[in-house]
Amino acid sequence: MENLNAVTKRKLGFIDSAGITDVGGNLLPMTRMPDGRLFPPFGAEHINNIRNTKVRPDDVFVCGYPKTGCHWIWETIAMIRQGKADYSTQGKLSGFLELVAPEVVESLPSPRVLNTHGLFSDLPDDIKTYKCKIVFTIRNPKDVAVSHYCHHIKLGQVFDYYKGEFKDWIQLWLQGQVDYGSFLDFHKQWDKAIGENSDHPILIISFEDMKRNLEGVVGTLAAFLEVKLTNETIKEIADAATFDSMKENYKGKASELFIRKGEVGDWKNWFTDVMSEEVDKWKPELDKTRFTFTYT
Repeated sequence: MENLNAVTKRKLGFIDSAGITDVGGNLLPMTRMPDGRLFPPFGAEHINNIRNTKVRPDDVFVCGYPKTGCHWIWETIAMIRQGKADYSTQGKLSGFLELVAPEVVESLPSPRVLNTHGLFSDLPDDIKTYKCKIVFTIRNPKDVAVSHYCHHIKLGQVFDYYKGEFKDWIQLWLQGQVDYGSFLDFHKQWDKAIGENSDHPILIISFEDMKRNLEGVVGTLAAFLEVKLTNETIKEIADAATFDSMKENYKGKASELFIRKGEVGDWKNWFTDVMSEEVDKWKPELDKTRFTFTYT
């Protein structure tokens, strides 16, 4: 398998600067920025690259909280922009702004599909000047939590082989003491930003809609991206972009570490009633946003 450092050409290793431990005393390495926000242990230099990215007018940005389907939607968009059902030879990681070195992003040929889990305010200023299109992904918060936990376990190279149990880890997630912070606050801030930038082209896509009707989502994305596709090509892309197909294609590649089951409702195999009730407390606030979450 490709080494993650080699893929990203990082100048720095993965180093903890937050010192956060779970209930069981296990360290979950993260970078704490000067404003107190938490990111993966990429180092401030790399995280600051989000704002420093040189934007091109035809760039498309995939944004969303971690584990909401960003990898899946990125690959689907890459196929749409190619106009054919072929997987990208570059991969999502090469355009993951807070992870990779600037020269890697700059070397990517247009049209680029870039991605970040940051807030709207983190994005490069030129994204507003050029009105670059943004696709924002959402997903049931309970499924997100399970996938986020497994992400920390699977990416041992990044998270210093974190070994905490889910029952201990979930307390950090509920308190927003994980990379990218509180799920609730993240979506409230994005909702506010979208409202304040109503002229910016932003499309919201849910993980559950992709599972339910991927062909329909491909058509919606193509229309938003102003890419003309035949019905036959839309179907071919939808067939090639199923989660199972993507997982098979990623075998032996760095991106394999970033995807798991791609299921809806797996949280029921992990959550206790008490855990579920804690997340349910967010529902009144989340329902005030423009995001329509599937809670089952």
